[in-house]
Amino acid sequence: YSRFFARAMHITGHLPESSKEPFNALFTQGMVTHAIYKSVGGDGRDIFHYPEEVELREGKAFLTKNGKEVEITPSAKMSKSKNNVVDPVNIVNAYGADTARWFVLSDSPPERDVEWTASGAEAAYKHLSRVYRIIKEIIAKSNTPSNDEDLDLQKEMHRTIHDVTQAIESFGFNAAIARLYAFTNTLAKSQAGTEAKISAAKILAQLMSPMTPHLSEELWEILGGESLISQQSWPMVDETLLTDDTIIMPIQINGKRRGQIEVQKDLSSDVIERLALAETAVAKALNGTDPKKVIVVPGRIVNVVI
Repeated sequence: YSRFFARAMHITGHLPESSKEPFNALFTQGMVTHAIYKSVGGDGRDIFHYPEEVELREGKAFLTKNGKEVEITPSAKMSKSKNNVVDPVNIVNAYGADTARWFVLSDSPPERDVEWTASGAEAAYKHLSRVYRIIKEIIAKSNTPSNDEDLDLQKEMHRTIHDVTQAIESFGFNAAIARLYAFTNTLAKSQAGTEAKISAAKILAQLMSPMTPHLSEELWEILGGESLISQQSWPMVDETLLTDDTIIMPIQINGKRRGQIEVQKDLSSDVIERLALAETAVAKALNGTDPKKVIVVPGRIVNVVI
């Protein structure tokens, strides 16, 4: 549609010749999917049930009104005719708009389909609640002196700025969020002094702000930030703090090297797996499907079997 309007506006004299093609490239997004719940009516016709009419138990679906089991078609494109559309207003009312954004962006690369699940939204809400709780605890312990762990936290903070910035610039929002999960865990476990932890928490809030603008503004205020977080410059990386404790891990797909990721040496295997699956070449090879197996050899290599 954008191309159509650009050409029409050129014909009517509102745009120059150079603007007939309004974009350099098209980035096609995936679809949001949800299971379809179906039963057969007395007249032999299919009846499609809304998700809120169904209760899931042990991998099966039952109507809440009478307990009748219904057929499940997993991961189908949302469609009004199939009654498998989930109104995001319900999620926003239950958990807030930030949770809805965080869940959609964290689940998969934007070019792949994303399956909407209530459990996924709930998990996102729990994590964001944990971030809020961690920062409140940092403020409550406002007299912890500086120590040797301050530098370790600072290094991890700058590695996170580097990784999140690169991920966002390449549309790897899920990879950015995976890195923020890891940094949140680091901040929660850190024994650094209060000043260092407040500084790191401010950076965390800034890096989260594109995905969770409302929560980030509140966290920024709690941490004593000036003005609005949305008015701050994007955090800058200190390149001198990126060289230590990081390694390059090659990624193999069915035995052939297809890419690599740079991670810190002590990063957990589950986070490494998440970052590897978010890598562009891997996501393209999977093409929306789940891998059969992912084998992480700590400090050496990631093997993806598809």
